Amino acid sequence: MANLSKKPNRLVHEKSPYLLQHAHNPVDWFPWGTEAFEKAKKEDKIILLSIGYSTCHWCHVMERESFEDISTAEVLNRDFVCIKLDREERPDIDKIYMDALHAMGTQGGWPLNMFLTPEKEPILGGTYFPPENRYGKRSFKEVLRLVTKAWKEQKGELLQAANELSNYLRENQTRTNDGKVPGTEILVQNFNRYWQVYDQEFFGFKTNTINKFPPSMALIFLLDYYSIHKDNRALEMAYNTGYAMKSGGIYDQVGGGIYRYATDHEWLVPHFEKMLYDNALYVEFLAKLYQITGEIFFLEALMEIISYIQRDMRLDIGGIASAEDADSEGEEGKFYLWKESEILSELTEEEVIGYWNVTEEGNFENNQNILNVAIKGKNPYQEGIHFKDGFKIKLERSKEILYQLRNQRIRPLRDDKILTSWNCLWIRALLASFEATGDPLFLNQSKTIYEFLFTYLVKEDGSVYRRFREGETKFFGTLPDYSELIWVSFRLFQLVGDKQYFLQGLQIFKYVETHFLSDMGPYFESAAGDEELIARTIDGYDGVEPSGNSTILHIFYFLHSLGFLHADILKKANAIFSYFLPELTQNSLSYPSMLSAFQKFQTPSKVVIVLHRNQSEEKMNEIRKNLSSLNDPTLIWLVLSEDVSRSLELDLGILNGRDAGDGVRYYVCQNFQCELPTDTWEEAFHLISK
Repeated sequence: MANLSKKPNRLVHEKSPYLLQHAHNPVDWFPWGTEAFEKAKKEDKIILLSIGYSTCHWCHVMERESFEDISTAEVLNRDFVCIKLDREERPDIDKIYMDALHAMGTQGGWPLNMFLTPEKEPILGGTYFPPENRYGKRSFKEVLRLVTKAWKEQKGELLQAANELSNYLRENQTRTNDGKVPGTEILVQNFNRYWQVYDQEFFGFKTNTINKFPPSMALIFLLDYYSIHKDNRALEMAYNTGYAMKSGGIYDQVGGGIYRYATDHEWLVPHFEKMLYDNALYVEFLAKLYQITGEIFFLEALMEIISYIQRDMRLDIGGIASAEDADSEGEEGKFYLWKESEILSELTEEEVIGYWNVTEEGNFENNQNILNVAIKGKNPYQEGIHFKDGFKIKLERSKEILYQLRNQRIRPLRDDKILTSWNCLWIRALLASFEATGDPLFLNQSKTIYEFLFTYLVKEDGSVYRRFREGETKFFGTLPDYSELIWVSFRLFQLVGDKQYFLQGLQIFKYVETHFLSDMGPYFESAAGDEELIARTIDGYDGVEPSGNSTILHIFYFLHSLGFLHADILKKANAIFSYFLPELTQNSLSYPSMLSAFQKFQTPSKVVIVLHRNQSEEKMNEIRKNLSSLNDPTLIWLVLSEDVSRSLELDLGILNGRDAGDGVRYYVCQNFQCELPTDTWEEAFHLISK
């Protein structure tokens, strides 16, 4: 943490917790903006753009080593204009310069330190730079010296190279789209790739030489694949990996919640930051997995994470905070680690201590223990998940004891900015949990967050902002902010039947069509005219969260199934699939959410419309529960009052000419051909099952 006794720099006026961490550095930091670029032009200086986020461990390390160092700061203040950027506030800017780093042949990561011309064009970049030559890297001061020397002696060459790289970044977004759409064989190929990299011993996927990241979107693809193709291997991979993530050190066994990633293939040693998006995607997966299997272990995991988010991440104003840091008191993981002596002084249940693999030697630095449950040698999918009678009671009692003890420690920093797309991912998780359990608490929690977003982050014209903190709404939303908000609007419409949710989603959808759509099919990450950036990027990569284009495709499937009347949705969807054909063919494991959408489009559309008049909400909710329980990812259904249906006939063609009959009427349709309407659930279920 910054020393508050030091003179503040310009970042002291910012709201971002990450920028505020640097507000008392001796570096003369600027936030991203006109002032910094005008100064660079006027004084003919290179810009150092340093990008990170508040819970980034190596960002903290570089701050301590370099940005708090007086001699380094003197060099930076003399020779550069220095900008600090929170990548979580401005993912659009981060994407541009991360693409530039990759184009330079350098592996990405954070902190991202990029040297720019005064015109924002990239010259040279890297991630973490050490204070002295080590790790095979030049020291940060040496890099600064070399860059300054090159700017003085070879400026023309640097400017030309930067301009060429910027042109490459722009041109890379404008590939030709010949309209060729992927074939269904890519779904089988993608499944086979997962089976090939599936870790039979510790579960999850060996797609990284060292680390294991929570693959929740991949697991959702596999659950959908299982539901459609009935291949038990898909369910086994999802089931065992879901179990391993909850059991390993990557999961907070005491307080709930999953950490960012494991630094080994055994899920044992994590980077201890907790991100809202990871927990949201994991809960959404757990809800779907519980629906399919009925395994209580996954329900308990789901409820434990929701309890953690409500307890530790929910803000009084209505939104959910972004993250919790890995570090506390200057040490990574200190808040979460245990000495055996601490455990033994509080717990007497030897069975629980053994279950968590606590030893005197420990499994981490300085004889400390990361609580975890042994995975090796198990196959829960084949063997089942079993506990001795009474053990769960002992386990919960032990968790509560350690939780109270841990709460006496100094907590890691909580990044309490509220981000639109991440909060929408949490709404998705809550809605999936509501469908899986029928618990109205989850639905009500999702409504509260949704109302907050529409109160503070959505404007009357349908434009969306990205970040809210301490009363300030700031930064134009990126495509994921828009797409996720549209998607949860439509999901709430489906689960509640209130047309206002649909109309709100539709207004934002129309804004996206006007301001984000490219000529090539997919949508840009940033809106036209938002800001003078060197490139407008297009992204389909499902990294830590679904790409905006992937979520748009799920929205398209919903609208297409309901006969959306304002656009040729299938044509628009195919244009996106066509654009990303090379990636979906060659690098499919990085596009799981997009392939989940493609998988839906490759199956015959199935729609159930239930219209009612003068019926109790209790009865209608029972019908919604019945439809949710079918666990069919390709089924789209609506339960609407007759009045709502008639008011939406100009938007959704499938509603045209429908009525509620004597009070409740079911319309079962496939491939846009509808059976004769029925008046009972039993008859409708028979038609659906056909």
